[in-house]
Amino acid sequence: MVYVFNPVDTASEFLVGAAVLIALVCLWQYRRNVMIALTGDDKLHGSCLDCIWCCFCQCCGTCTCEWTRNLTMCGFCPRRMRRQNLVKVLGKCLGLSTYTVELRNIVVGDLPFDGRGDIYLAVECAVNPAMKTSVAEDRQGKVIHFPEILTVRVRNNWLEAPVRIKVKQLNLFASEDLCTVTVGATKVISWASDPDQRTKRFQMKTVGYALDRETPPWILVEFGEPTEVRDIENVKSMDTIRTATRDAQPRDHTIAQYKHTYYLLDAGGHAIEEPFEEDLSELRTMRSNATWCWHTCCCGTISVVLLYFVIRSYVGSCYMRFSWLTMAVLNNATKMTRFPISIHNMEMIGQECEAETQGTGLQGVPCRPSLEQVNVLCQSTAFLDNVHQPWPRAWSGSNLLYFLDRFFGEGGVGLRCVEGVCNVRSFLVTHEYPIIGICIFILFSNVIMGWICDCRIAHVKARKLQARQEAAVQFRTKHLEQQQRLRNSWLGAIGAS
Repeated sequence: MVYVFNPVDTASEFLVGAAVLIALVCLWQYRRNVMIALTGDDKLHGSCLDCIWCCFCQCCGTCTCEWTRNLTMCGFCPRRMRRQNLVKVLGKCLGLSTYTVELRNIVVGDLPFDGRGDIYLAVECAVNPAMKTSVAEDRQGKVIHFPEILTVRVRNNWLEAPVRIKVKQLNLFASEDLCTVTVGATKVISWASDPDQRTKRFQMKTVGYALDRETPPWILVEFGEPTEVRDIENVKSMDTIRTATRDAQPRDHTIAQYKHTYYLLDAGGHAIEEPFEEDLSELRTMRSNATWCWHTCCCGTISVVLLYFVIRSYVGSCYMRFSWLTMAVLNNATKMTRFPISIHNMEMIGQECEAETQGTGLQGVPCRPSLEQVNVLCQSTAFLDNVHQPWPRAWSGSNLLYFLDRFFGEGGVGLRCVEGVCNVRSFLVTHEYPIIGICIFILFSNVIMGWICDCRIAHVKARKLQARQEAAVQFRTKHLEQQQRLRNSWLGAIGAS
């Protein structure tokens, strides 16, 4: 085939390629605007470290390993690991889990602006949203103090994004960056753990160079470990509310006790009704059990379906190779074939036989052997051993394993075909449609089971809500009757007097 140069087609392909390249450049240049238009945010709140932590340490988010806290509550556990999650402790050592670091005693000075202004700080850490301090109103740029204690969560990993601190001035329209400083995450963790290195004063980089200053802006920060007296990082249960008293002693409450002590109020300060925590706890348990059951069934179903397709592919690949070998043996009378024969030559024989018998409908001929003829080779290794032919391997010589074949040699990869696999393939082919129907039925059964669980939970929720409403009506009726009796007795006493 002679290639004919067509300038119109070449120009069209060039223009299409240039347009795609320009579109990709524009998307990258204005990626923040595109992200805001698509998601409402200008960044992705995830990184490769988050993916590794979620997939390998939390089983794709299905297990947080909070049960390990029960092991660290024992008396023989070291004090520094008391009541901690062992998986998170291991993740911190590997640089996959986050450390908690506090930024306190924050002071900035020599800021690049004249007069007075409203100044605040913005701290960006990894992929988390930016944290902002309160606005220091009407301050001069020489020295400004901030009373806040900011908490950042960073990993001790060189892949972790640095901590970025920005000094911003609030204007009538929006705000502007005055200066910024970037500190590595590993250094922040190192300084926070060393009592002699916690307080640092950093030079900040001025964003705008319009003003010529005698000295660069700076920021004073003290890095430290958490000083929260409630120790909320190690709360025993998710149903526990921990508060601190005036003597700095933490006190634990259950959610039910807390809700009965502090009633739910609207924006005007008036008490409003809410579901009882006892009912919510029961519904939450039911939903959790239903979710785990549904996920288990789905994982089991998907595993069974994938296992079936793997077995189907395995027996099909083995049968195809035994069929090629049978064709080579039967055609040996007319076409001399020298054994051992390679996978490539077997495949060529199969393609030639397919072209010869396509559309003929013949069975039992050398180019289309029957199951009985294939079973002669499939049931025993005697014949293949006599001709020094290697026993077939599933998927050997396929396009998916091409590079492995080149590396390990032809026939060195793949799974060895078991004896009698051809009968298994015949059974699967005969019952293929019923098996596929069963798989589809199981998939739909999982969907129906999830719907039934949701309906059951909704029914229990409605029943409990109705029971609480009836109890409230009875209470109000009884209260009104008591008030009516008191009123009647009071009127009777007045009339008697």
